[in-house]
Amino acid sequence: MKTLFFWILGISILEIIISLVGQVVFFLKKLQVIKYLHYFVSFAVGTLLGVVFLDILPEAARFLGIEPLFKYTLAGFIAFFILSRFLLWYHCHNGECPKNGSPSLIILGAVTHNFIDGVIIAFAFVADFHLGLITSFAILLHKIPKETSDFFVLIHRGYDKKKALFYNFLAATTIIIGAATAYLFSENMRFIIGPALGIAAGNFLYIAATDLLPELNAKRQKAKTALLQVGFILLGIFIIYFAGINFK
Repeated sequence: MKTLFFWILGISILEIIISLVGQVVFFLKKLQVIKYLHYFVSFAVGTLLGVVFLDILPEAARFLGIEPLFKYTLAGFIAFFILSRFLLWYHCHNGECPKNGSPSLIILGAVTHNFIDGVIIAFAFVADFHLGLITSFAILLHKIPKETSDFFVLIHRGYDKKKALFYNFLAATTIIIGAATAYLFSENMRFIIGPALGIAAGNFLYIAATDLLPELNAKRQKAKTALLQVGFILLGIFIIYFAGINFK
């Protein structure tokens, strides 16, 4: 179990490092990255959907059964919708940030979001090591554009680059707190693993359906671009499927 804890801790730290590197790269090459960002978002959609339907739901069904699982997944979807309304989680679209929301609410939303990501990572690893790895991969792909968006929103609110990066880093560290907390309680609360996975599936579906996909549909695209977006979504699903049949 100690080895598993170090895996969870290491993956959580890696999530923070890669997301921060992504922010720096995005800032240094903003125009070039924005041009191709929708393809990255398409790939993230595919991985999130692949993880939900090919890994999380089948694994959760082993703990819960089908009917209770659907209820927890629905509850997770609704719960994250409510959280998103209260904590104002949002993305900048093509570098343009909405004008509502104070920096403190943005940071609070990031803290909550990262804590929940840590909890999801820990429960996924406790349920199945392979599930933990691919769930972490899917979270990372969503985290990079999410953290980058928070970074630019804070700059838009008047923070300088160093201050925005610092607060984003502090918010990101709560993923470690969430992961450690969930792991420490998981041994005596294994009955909660199934419901937690169902709620996590609802979280991923909410992110893909209401956060990422609308970004792809925000404006009309050329047929070639739309086909490439579909291709990247399918590529994300295929990679999760390939990982599932080869590394379990």
